[in-house]
Amino acid sequence: MSKILISQEVYASILEASLNYPINNSRLIEFSQSEFAEMSHSLLNFTTNNKNLNQFIKLELDKSFFLVMEINSNGKRFNDLNHKKYFSGKNSKEKLLQLGQVIAFEIFCNNFARSPLNWNEHTFFSNLIFYNKPNSNGWYFSIIHSNVNRYNDSLFSRGYREQINRLKLLLFSIFQNQNHQSQEIRKMKDFLSKVLHINLPSSSHIYLQRGIVIGVESIVSNISFTMLESAKQKIKNLIIIDTQNNQWKNGINSIYYCPFLLDVLNDFVLDYSNFKEKKIKINLIL
Repeated sequence: MSKILISQEVYASILEASLNYPINNSRLIEFSQSEFAEMSHSLLNFTTNNKNLNQFIKLELDKSFFLVMEINSNGKRFNDLNHKKYFSGKNSKEKLLQLGQVIAFEIFCNNFARSPLNWNEHTFFSNLIFYNKPNSNGWYFSIIHSNVNRYNDSLFSRGYREQINRLKLLLFSIFQNQNHQSQEIRKMKDFLSKVLHINLPSSSHIYLQRGIVIGVESIVSNISFTMLESAKQKIKNLIIIDTQNNQWKNGINSIYYCPFLLDVLNDFVLDYSNFKEKKIKINLIL
């Protein structure tokens, strides 16, 4: 995994923590032999003037290394679930609401409503471990890893505007009527049903979309331009050495200077403000 992708994962985890999403205490980062070799080479070069430290590092690098992640033994990956039972049984409403909140964050990070996209274990579902019983904070899921998906096109390009408009349409559809199934949620459910033979309850879209609204509210309340800048600074503070043409720096900048996050955040703020205003008017009439 490149430093750019790791930067995006670390950045996403900082945002998730600020939103109180259920993140494991230890995060799993895919092992890369080339990345390990590069790290080893950098450490040895950096300690050439300290013979004892250099020798100690050589001995340590010869040992076996394991990547360990905190995990509840009762958890299951998406493909291992009895989907009908899990999302139709007891507490299914709460599970779908929480899944909707996760989707809201994936929308923000550009991991949802992208075309073409298959709704399978390789999309955001692969980031989740599912439990039958909630943790101490009430979550039925834990998030393994997420990332901010860069949008490489210029904000003036056709592709960029099409993606922003796709997200606007999704948000508008959900905020207009949470009981009416939006096109993107329907596409997701259709793929799960026809390709993976996973059938969610017919009413699942209602709770998924209500969960998305809850997630958007949390993002609007907790994330701002200042907070995005602060998250970037936290990653900078973690980096001691940046070899090979400032790849860590480039990874951070690829997230922050991409206008996509701010564009989506602005849409979140606008749609949620209109939604709140509409609710207030309805309550006044009633």
